[in-house]
Amino acid sequence: MEKRKLAQEIVHRYRYEVIQVVTDVLRIPSQNKPPLGEEKAVQEFMATYLARAGLPVELYQPDQVPGMREHPEFWPGRDYTNRPNLSSKLKGKGGGRSLLLTGHCDTVALGENVWTHPPFAAEIHQGKMYALGASDMKGQLAAMLVLYKALAEAGIPLRGDLAFESVVDEEEGGVNATIAGRLRDGVMDAAILPEATGLDIYPAVRGALILNVYFSGAGTWLEVGKQAQQADAVSQLGLFLYHLEELRQKRRSQPVPPLYQSYPDPAPLQVTKVYGGGWGSDVPIAVPNEVRLELIIQTLPGEEKEACRQEFDAWLESVVARHPAVFPKPPRVEPKLRWMYPSQTEPTHPVVTTLATCVSQVLGRPPAIKGAPYSCDLWALHRLFGMPAVVFGPTGGNSHAADEYVEVESLFAFLESLLLFIFEWCEVAE
Repeated sequence: MEKRKLAQEIVHRYRYEVIQVVTDVLRIPSQNKPPLGEEKAVQEFMATYLARAGLPVELYQPDQVPGMREHPEFWPGRDYTNRPNLSSKLKGKGGGRSLLLTGHCDTVALGENVWTHPPFAAEIHQGKMYALGASDMKGQLAAMLVLYKALAEAGIPLRGDLAFESVVDEEEGGVNATIAGRLRDGVMDAAILPEATGLDIYPAVRGALILNVYFSGAGTWLEVGKQAQQADAVSQLGLFLYHLEELRQKRRSQPVPPLYQSYPDPAPLQVTKVYGGGWGSDVPIAVPNEVRLELIIQTLPGEEKEACRQEFDAWLESVVARHPAVFPKPPRVEPKLRWMYPSQTEPTHPVVTTLATCVSQVLGRPPAIKGAPYSCDLWALHRLFGMPAVVFGPTGGNSHAADEYVEVESLFAFLESLLLFIFEWCEVAE
């Protein structure tokens, strides 16, 4: 049977099962709350799903992999008790290229977001399935799980090995589990990581320098003496935010790699959290002693951590120097998470061009090929293991926010495109 028709037939045959498994997976909470996480139940569900179909599957604790704790990029302080990675591999007939399908099963914490759709119900409304993790990325991970099983059940003989992997602890800059997967199971010829891309192809990812900034001053309610208190934390925060546009403009003036030139703001700088003094009637009315701010400086391929941090430090020093009365001492700055490296696979690499051809067949138009507007574990595959890898996934929205969703029909376009790519990349044996 012609490959496109075969891909269409398999996806159609498993359509109901895809919806059911995606729904089941999204209804199992798997929030990441460092240093802990609740991924065990969903990993066991997926492992049982594969085992019942007679497929090989293993669960293992990431930090118990030989060499993991000694690895230079191991990030300490995470507890992996009852947080197993899942690994499965279908051996090929030989002579084809190998492929890793890898994604993460953890989600961000539900937090204080107010949802209009129940976050663990996986309800479908107007073609969108709503749930925590629907687009980031349990929706497409579960769909990919079904596709992996479907290939095995169809008995399609691939020349190259095909592996499926579900890792824990990706959110909050985890990365350890992705590194453990390659230390344990080895390097493969290419990888697909299914973050939501709107069916475009992302061979590159942004990096991220995530900083916590602490402003401090004497807390007060009324004026003290004849002059108002000037050196307070809220005033410092205000000046920090006022001058932040200077740093944004400086970063926008840097050279932009081709894969990021389509973005109006190629390397955003974002304030993601602000806290000071608490809230509610059980907290005194007063200027807080301390205000905290979380800042993400997104970086582009080619940028290095040291230069990025030096740029920030020089800017902050200039702000403090211009307002000595408000800043009797500089704010304290601490890194929150590991440095997330920016990285890319060249857009001319066969993994990109072959996937683009397959997606074009399904959509009837070429997909956009550009850099991802976020950071993710892709850099570890690129930088640490030299693996060509891209981000490719369905259309979704509201990741890390209320009413996160994935568009159901885009899941099936994603699966058909991915199946065609597997046929071409791994090759179907005669």
